[in-house]
Amino acid sequence: MKVIENRAMKDEEKMEIQEMQLKEAKHIAQEADRKYEEVARKLVILEEDYKSLLS
Repeated sequence: MKVIENRAMKDEEKMEIQEMQLKEAKHIAQEADRKYEEVARKLVILEEDYKSLLS
């Protein structure tokens, strides 16, 4: 019975670590998306500025 309890505790600890890692990965992904959107907006502005310089 002790072996099963130890195994359950280790599994629970592993699950908690994985949940923290998932939360961190989601945060990193959201930050990357935000930065991408910001760069995409800046690119549109630069392209418009470039087109106006050519005309």
